[in-house]
Amino acid sequence: MPRPKSYDRQEAIEKACLAFWQHGFQALGVRELEQQTGINQFAIRSEFGGKEGLFLEALDYYGEAAITHEMAPMKAGGIPEIILFFEGLVTPGSMTSSPYGCLMVNTGVENARIKSPALADSAAAYWTALKDHFAQALENEQKVRKNQTIIGIEDLAAGLVSAVMGIHVQNRQQQDETAGRALVNLICDMLKNLKAST
Repeated sequence: MPRPKSYDRQEAIEKACLAFWQHGFQALGVRELEQQTGINQFAIRSEFGGKEGLFLEALDYYGEAAITHEMAPMKAGGIPEIILFFEGLVTPGSMTSSPYGCLMVNTGVENARIKSPALADSAAAYWTALKDHFAQALENEQKVRKNQTIIGIEDLAAGLVSAVMGIHVQNRQQQDETAGRALVNLICDMLKNLKAST
């Protein structure tokens, strides 16, 4: 007869997400994970397939929350919604601003050393989703234009993703969720000019 679980799975994943976000994957030992999540080593192995399995579930949780809450308005929106997304990256209290940067950016940087295909796939799926949301918002903007075409929507969307990465890196490097403000201002001014040319 299986032993009853002594922890709430979803709550444990949320706590693991924060722990990995703060400390990274390699620097966080299993014993520290036990302390921060309330999951013992046996459960980490049996329920999640080890530390990497728990990390992948934390990445899924993080990505799903961002897509559902922060990216979603861009699907039906346009340039104003892209601007709001960028503003959120450096607004204290926003879901997407943090002195820890972005868990997906941090994972990509760390995985350059780890070289885990599963971690690479998880991060890549997140960035593809963000690019698709940017592209959809730009395409929506294009539909309301009478005379002017937005050139290179896919390239522009990809460039906006790179800007998001840079903003998060600066926030983490300075341990300040507003550190990337200068780049956000630059991107938002560019987007406002693009909107004004409609």
